[in-house]
Amino acid sequence: MEQAISILIVEDEDIWVHNLTILLESYGFSVARAVSTVNDALTAFSSCNYDLVLMDINLDSRGGGIELGKVLDKMYNKPFIFVTSGDFHDVKDAAAANPSAYLTKPVSPNSLFVAIQNAFNNFSSNRQSPGKIAEESFSFFFVKQGNKYKKIEWKDVVYISSQKNYVSVFNAPDKAEYLIRSSLQKTMQHIVPRSMHNQFVQVNRAEVVQLSFVNEITSDEVRTSYKNFPISESGGKELRSMLKNVL
Repeated sequence: MEQAISILIVEDEDIWVHNLTILLESYGFSVARAVSTVNDALTAFSSCNYDLVLMDINLDSRGGGIELGKVLDKMYNKPFIFVTSGDFHDVKDAAAANPSAYLTKPVSPNSLFVAIQNAFNNFSSNRQSPGKIAEESFSFFFVKQGNKYKKIEWKDVVYISSQKNYVSVFNAPDKAEYLIRSSLQKTMQHIVPRSMHNQFVQVNRAEVVQLSFVNEITSDEVRTSYKNFPISESGGKELRSMLKNVL
């Protein structure tokens, strides 16, 4: 079963810690711990169970986070994201620590999610981050399975289904469902990339289908090669309207 990806926050501004925690949890991530000093961060690196570190560059003093980044890179082999204040000089100096991604304050929901996905992608591909992450389109997301991270392309997601505190996404290439700890509404608003919003349609209260996988629409059902879905009146109207726009 999939587990929530766990984030360690290294940040000395309480308001940022609070805001980041809310945003991370809204995306289905868990916060392993939040620390505010270099010494506490070094302790957390070795004692805390985490998948990725979100770290302020200017911790304790200007550039304090950069030295921590070098420790993470050399000793712990963990992906980490530098949070910057927008100073290009910081980013240039930070490159020596080999961060997996950058994030600029103020942190927006979309840029945070994109930065985390890019961090895992760069880390798994042994690529250095090319620079700051803006609010941009992205085509994939990662789920955690044990000690591994699986990359799923949104173009391969047939449907998204609500299941209590989770949503499941069905991945066509391996014909398997994967869980995201989020609601259907939040998944559609924040996790599905903006560039693909017009490809997914909610066909009933609990299910969303990608248009490219729809084979047939009847009066009460949407049919794909993998599963058929009951269709609500409002879902049918929206689906036919969206299909008309893409044909």
